[in-house]
Amino acid sequence: MKDTKEHIVKTAFLLFLQKSYKAVTLKDIISSTGLSNGAFYHYFDNKEQLFKEVVEHYLFRITGQVFKSYPKSSLWDFIQYTLRKMEKIYDTVKNYANKGESVNFIYFMFEALRYFPEVREETIRLQHLELNTWVEMIGVAKANGEIKSNLPNEIIARFFTYMPDGNGMAFAVDNDFKPLKQRIRELWEGLYTTLKA
Repeated sequence: MKDTKEHIVKTAFLLFLQKSYKAVTLKDIISSTGLSNGAFYHYFDNKEQLFKEVVEHYLFRITGQVFKSYPKSSLWDFIQYTLRKMEKIYDTVKNYANKGESVNFIYFMFEALRYFPEVREETIRLQHLELNTWVEMIGVAKANGEIKSNLPNEIIARFFTYMPDGNGMAFAVDNDFKPLKQRIRELWEGLYTTLKA
């Protein structure tokens, strides 16, 4: 039962990445899953309910896990941990996309924000969690002499948190995962090197 529901969610996720929320029909989803109408409706009543489940799984559950437990010993360890988690998220998205197909993850996120107010609230909560975690880790790094900067911790934290956003926008244009992952690593490690005491 759980496998069938996961199959539906994964299939819908891929379709929502390829087309817009509006463009994907329930008929498309059911056909792509290979399930009967009855089997599909056993799990989801409508497209809106399914879309919310996809958003919950791929936007919130996966990204929210990054900041639940993390190394607190050093900023460098935290950066490496976060990079590994982010790369895992990118790989998850990449695995659902066939080569040559457009993967519109950024558009998917914006649609979720547009259609469902509760998505905006949860996104804001996760952004605050992310920023506060970075602020905390930068404070730890300054206190233990790992980095040195006169900039406030929150400003440095925003550099780190905004870089993936800009990189994500670049990805929306070039749609290439390899430089996406490498760019974030280079940017974060470069900023860390600049701050290193």
